Amino acid sequence: MPSNSDDEIYRDLARLLEHMLRSLPSPEPGQVVGFTIMTGNLPIDPEAYGYTDDSSGIDYECVEGNETVFVTARVPSDLRTAPYVDIQPRQIRIVMDDRIAEIDLPVTIDIRHSFYQVRHGVMDVSCRKR
Repeated sequence: MPSNSDDEIYRDLARLLEHMLRSLPSPEPGQVVGFTIMTGNLPIDPEAYGYTDDSSGIDYECVEGNETVFVTARVPSDLRTAPYVDIQPRQIRIVMDDRIAEIDLPVTIDIRHSFYQVRHGVMDVSCRKR
């Protein structure tokens, strides 16, 4: 994969923001809980960004890039069990306790190269297009 100098700048910016957030004094209500910096060529069209608050009670946002579909969800702090994602070729299921969000993807994805992580109250799902 060729290295893009813009991607390196965003990675450096993400590291800088993480360091700054860790260095803040004890957290107070209203401070930054989590953030995501997505690198690469993302569509400019505002209709391509889909924020959804569906009946499952899970707030998520779905963004389709050139090679990847990104889904970001807010993780409540009062969960009894660890949240997880079931990744299928055309759909992902986000499970948080009794709440389940089934998200139909706009394209078929490569399950083997797709993953998710949960950090600082934010779940990031990265699904590579097939």
